[in-house]
Parts: sequence; structure tokens; C-alpha cells
Amino acid sequence: MIEYIFLILFFIVAIIELFAEYKENKKIKYLSKPLLMPLLILFYIFGAIEGASISQIDWLIVVALISGCAGDIFLMLENEEKWFLFGMVAFLMNQIFYIISFFLSISDIMNFDIWGLFLLGPAILVLIFTVPRFIKKTEDMKIPVLVYLVAILIMHIAAILRLAEFSGFPFIFVYVGSISFIFSDACIATNKWAGEFTNARLIIMTTYIMAQFYITLGAFFTALL
Repeated sequence: MIEYIFLILFFIVAIIELFAEYKENKKIKYLSKPLLMPLLILFYIFGAIEGASISQIDWLIVVALISGCAGDIFLMLENEEKWFLFGMVAFLMNQIFYIISFFLSISDIMNFDIWGLFLLGPAILVLIFTVPRFIKKTEDMKIPVLVYLVAILIMHIAAILRLAEFSGFPFIFVYVGSISFIFSDACIATNKWAGEFTNARLIIMTTYIMAQFYITLGAFFTALL
């Protein structure tokens, strides 16, 4: 039951964080944003223990969320340009741990139906629409950006390949979360290098929170199997 307390707290903090982004209130953001991933971690750990056992916890998911928390903190520091690369590295680790977790959860890749590749469509469209708009403007950050783009695309592919092992909520939530992650990061890059757009930070944070939440929720339902 305690996991639902952490989940409720997560939603409350998420609403506060989105309000802070909308109002561009840094003081509130500095309090709310660092709490998001720890609350998700606590929801996942206690939920897995309550619904199954501690042995069902995927600690790679936990480490991925810790990396995400580090990325959140780096990207909200005062000198954003100085800390941006550190934030990107933290989120790269976030993606890598998700990739490892997703691949290790698949016992027989041969069970994957080839039609599942069509699920790549939405993410490919997002990348086709956004990457050409900012990639040439990244200058000395081009290589780190490309490395990160490859990593997050592999993460999304790994999420789709889980269809070989899972269906229903364990698959759907992770898949939706991975798409949300791609959309959020594409918005970050577009806003940073191609020019700011209306309510950019609100859109970025909304889709980012959705991404981490849905992936964690998918991991939670996977633990219950």
C-alpha cells in the first residue's frame, strides 16, 4: 500500500513542477524537480516488493532512474551551458541502463513478430521532422548529440523487441514511455539549437515525466508477472 503513497506524492510533485515550468519559477523548480525520480524509485521498489518479492526488482531500472535524477539536477543548474554536457552524459547512462534492462528481459528474441517493426513509425517520424532542424547547428556538440540520438533510438528499439516476451501493460507502458522520451529529447534539442518555441519547457517536462513514469510503470507490471 505504501507504494501508492509514493505514487500520489509523485503526481503532486509533478503538477508542482509543471506549474513551476509554466510560471518559469526557478525556486519552486529547484525544490520539485529533484524529487521526481526518487519518488518513482520508491514507488517501483515498494510496489515490486508488495506485489511480488524483492527478487523481482530490476535494479537496472533503479540505476537508470538515479541517472535520470542526476541529469535533472545538472540541467536545472544556473549555468546551463556549463552543465548541459554533464546532463547529457547522465541521460546517456539513463538510456544505456534501460537498454541493458530491456534486452536482458527478453529470453527468446525469435518470438518477436516482424510486424512489430511498424511500431518504430512514430519515433522515426519525430526524428525525421526534428533532427534536420537542429543537427547542423550543434557545432562542437554534434558528436555527443549523435551518440545520444543513437542511444535513445536503440533504447526505443529494445522497448519494441520486448514484444517477444511481453504483452499488455508490461509492453505498452514501456513502449509509450520510450516514444515520449524521444519526443521530449527532440523538443529539447529543437528548442536549444533551432530556436525557442511557445511553452517549450512545459512541453519538454510534461513528455519527460510521462516517459520516466510509463517506463517505470511498465517495469512495475513486469515485476508482477
